[in-house]
Amino acid sequence: MNQPWYKQFWPWFLITLPVTVMIVCGVIIYLSISQGSFSMVVDDYYKRGKTINAIIEHVEEAQRRDISFEFTADQGLFTLKYASGQPDELSALRVYFVHTTQAGKDFSRMLTVAADGTYRADIPEEINGKWTITVEPFNKVWKVSEKYQLPKAELAKLRPLLYGV
Repeated sequence: MNQPWYKQFWPWFLITLPVTVMIVCGVIIYLSISQGSFSMVVDDYYKRGKTINAIIEHVEEAQRRDISFEFTADQGLFTLKYASGQPDELSALRVYFVHTTQAGKDFSRMLTVAADGTYRADIPEEINGKWTITVEPFNKVWKVSEKYQLPKAELAKLRPLLYGV
């Protein structure tokens, strides 16, 4: 004798598949709306390209002037000193610390020079991980940037490199 359709296995199995897909899609849509607050689309790519070219020009200017630094970053203290290309008059420098993966940890410091030619600043003591350190003068004529694993207790050289621009 034949059973009614609602007492058989296969109709319920076939109904369960699309319902499960609809539930999973609903969860994915909810998560993308509530958690996806970032945009990977650039509104004005031409303007962004011009900005990148300006940054490259600043790095090339630092290379022309042969500017490089020696620095340490350890135990809450950042020290910076010209290794080459030191100008006649030392001015204030802006140093940017950009974490490779966690934008919330990024910070910057304005450094003034001490009598011995060393720039010093306080930094977070828990500065662990891979960071991009960027140094610019107050007038933003040149730029020196390089990636390092911090903390650095020994002297490290900071040179103007074009990668990562």
